[in-house]
Amino acid sequence: MESLQDVPRIGDKTAQRFIGHFGSEEAALNAILNGDIASISEIEGIGQKFAISLVHETRGIIDGVTLTDFLKTNEAVNIYQRLLDVIKQFANTGYARDKLHIYIPYPSSKINLIKQIQDTVNYYRKTADVFGKDDKFLKMLSHIKPLKSNYPSGKIRDRTILTTDENVYANLKKKYGSFVDIQIVTDSSEMLDIARGYSHAITDDYLDVDYSEDMELEYVTDLEKLQDWQIIPEKEIAFYAKNLPAIDNSLDVIQCLRSNDFNFFEQMDNKDLEILKETLELIDEKGDVATGTDPEIDRLSKIHERIYETVSKTVEYANAKLDKCLEESKMTLSGQDMLRVMNGSMEIQDLMRKEIYQSYQSILEEAKDSITNELKLEKQEKLFVDSLFPDEISYPIEIDDSQVNALKQDIVRRIQKKKVDHKRQISKTLHEYHDIIRELVYSVLDFDVGFAIGRFAREYNLEMPQLIDGAGIGFVKGSNLFLQSKYGDVTPIDYSLGKTSQNSDNNRHVLLSGVNSGGKTSMLELLAQCVILAHMGFPVPANASEIGITDGLYYFAKSKGTLDAGAFESSLTDFSVVADNSSKVVLVDELESITEPGASAKIIAGILETLSENEKSMSVFVSHLSELIMENTQCDVRVDGIEAEGLDSELNLIVDRTPRQNYIAKSTPELIVERLARKASGDEQAFYKRLKYKFD
Repeated sequence: MESLQDVPRIGDKTAQRFIGHFGSEEAALNAILNGDIASISEIEGIGQKFAISLVHETRGIIDGVTLTDFLKTNEAVNIYQRLLDVIKQFANTGYARDKLHIYIPYPSSKINLIKQIQDTVNYYRKTADVFGKDDKFLKMLSHIKPLKSNYPSGKIRDRTILTTDENVYANLKKKYGSFVDIQIVTDSSEMLDIARGYSHAITDDYLDVDYSEDMELEYVTDLEKLQDWQIIPEKEIAFYAKNLPAIDNSLDVIQCLRSNDFNFFEQMDNKDLEILKETLELIDEKGDVATGTDPEIDRLSKIHERIYETVSKTVEYANAKLDKCLEESKMTLSGQDMLRVMNGSMEIQDLMRKEIYQSYQSILEEAKDSITNELKLEKQEKLFVDSLFPDEISYPIEIDDSQVNALKQDIVRRIQKKKVDHKRQISKTLHEYHDIIRELVYSVLDFDVGFAIGRFAREYNLEMPQLIDGAGIGFVKGSNLFLQSKYGDVTPIDYSLGKTSQNSDNNRHVLLSGVNSGGKTSMLELLAQCVILAHMGFPVPANASEIGITDGLYYFAKSKGTLDAGAFESSLTDFSVVADNSSKVVLVDELESITEPGASAKIIAGILETLSENEKSMSVFVSHLSELIMENTQCDVRVDGIEAEGLDSELNLIVDRTPRQNYIAKSTPELIVERLARKASGDEQAFYKRLKYKFD
C-alpha cells in the first residue's frame, strides 16, 4: 500500500482527517500499517471500533487472512475477544491495549507466521520473568505514549533577523516568518534602532560602529546557510519537551533491558543513548533550559524572581531604622550655628541634614549591602544598586524605580543570551537523533504489546504448545482462563482427543456427558482457548499440550430454550458449514435444546457422521443425550463423562473435573435436588424431599 487511497473505507474526506491528525500522509499510512489503533482512535470522528476494523481489514489484505477466516462463528469470535480482555489487563500503555487487537488466530496455511510469533512471545516471556513484577519498570512503561508532532508552536517574540538584502529577506520570511520576526532594513542606524527592541538580533550586515553593551547583535556572513538549530533552536527542543516523559522513560526502559542482557533497539548503541539522555536532562517539559544546567543562569534567574521583593523589604527596613534614628536624635546647636540661623545665612533644615547625614548614609550603605548580599550580586550588578537611592536626604527613603527596572532588564538580557547559547547546543545534538527517536519510542511501545503477552503467560503459568500434524488436541493440567481470572486458582484437568501422545484410541469425535454444574461448558471453553491461543502463536493454559493446526474453529454456545420453526431452520443452516473437507475443530454445547430430545439426538448423530468422514476434523459435543445419540449413529464416537460423587460439608458438588474416557456420566439431578432440600426448611424443604424421593 502506497497511499491512504489504497486503504479500505478511506475516502478523500477521511484521508484529510488522517493527514491533519498525523501531519503527513506517510505518517498516517504508517500508523495504519503498524496497527497504531490508539492514535487512529484519537482522530475526530474515528472511534476505536472503526480503528480496529480498519487495521484488521488492511492487515487482512497484506497477510491474506482475516479474523473470521479462522474463527468461523460469532461464539468463537466472542471467546477470542474475551481472551484479549484478559491479556489487556497486563498492558501498561493504552497503545498496547489497543494494538493487541492485531493478533489474530491464523489457519494452517500460515504455520510459519504462527511459529514466528511463538519465537517472539518466548522472548517476551523471558522479559516478563525478569521485569513482570518490577514496579519501577512497569511505571516507566506506563508513562510512554505515541509521540506528538502536530502541535502549535508559538512565535519567539524576543528574537529577530535583520537584513538589507531583499532576496534574503523573502527566503527567510517564507521559511522562518512564523517563528521569528524577519525584517529588512536600509542602513546601520535603522538596524540599531530595531535591534534595541529585541533580546537577540541576527544580521548579515557587519556594523563597523560602536553600539551599547546591552544589545545582543550577532553577525552572520550568510543568513541562508544557518540551520534551524541556530535560528530557532526552540523548535527542535519543543518537540522533545512535548514528548519528554515518553522519550525519557523509553530510554530508561531500553537501558534496563540491556543491563539485563536483553538485546533491544540495536539501531542505537549505548553511547548514543547516554548522550541523548544527558542532553534531555538539560531541558524541562516547557522546553526551557533546566534548572541546574548552568549555575550562572540559575543565579541570574533567582535575582530576576526576587529583585522586587528584596528591594521592597530592604527599603521598608531602612525606613524603620531611619524612624528610630530620628526619634532618638537630639540636636545641639553651637553659638555660631545659632547666629547663622538668626541672621538668615543658614536654614534650620540644613542644620538638621547636617546632624543626621552620617546616620542616613550609614542606613543607605547598609541597605545597599543587604540587597547585594541577599541577591548575591556581582560587581557589574552592584553599579545598579549604587544608583537606587538618591544622593539627597529624603524622608521617607525612596528608590529610583527606573534603576530597578534597568537591573531587571539587564538580568533578562544576560539570561536570554546564555539560554540561547545552551539551546543551540542542545538543539544541535537533539537534531541528530530526530529521525530515529520516533522509531525508538514506538519500539518501546511495541515492546509493551509483547510484554503484556509475556506477563499474561507468566501470571497464569501458560506454556507454549507443541504444534503437531493431523487432527489432535491434548493437554496436561489445563485451566480455564476465564475462571482463573475471576476466581483465582481452579482445579486443573487433563484431556485429549484425536492423534496425540496422550490419547490411545485416536478418537477425533467425543460426546461429553455429565453432571449439571460439573464443568462441561468450562471444559469446552478451555478447549476453545487452547485452540485459539495456539493458532495465535501464544502459549496456552496448560503445563504441557499438543495442538493440531487446523483451518478453522466452530464454536456453538448453548441455545436458550427450544427454538421455533424459523430459528430451528436457521440453526441447522449454521451447522451446514461444517460439511466441507477443510481441517476444523467443532465445539458444541447442548445442541439438543433446539428441538425435542429424540429429534435432537438424530440431528447430532447426523452431524457427527458428516464430521467423521473428514479425517482432518475434530469435535466435542456437550450433551445429556449421549445414549440416544449413540443409538442413532454408525460412526466411531467416544463418550466421556464428568460425574459427581456427592455433596461436601458445605453442600457443594464433589466432582472430578477431568472427564473420564469411554464413560457415560449421568447428569445426577438428584444431587441438585438433595442440596436444595438440605438448604431449605418447612414447606419448601418438604417439596424438595418429595422430588428427591422420586429419584430414590
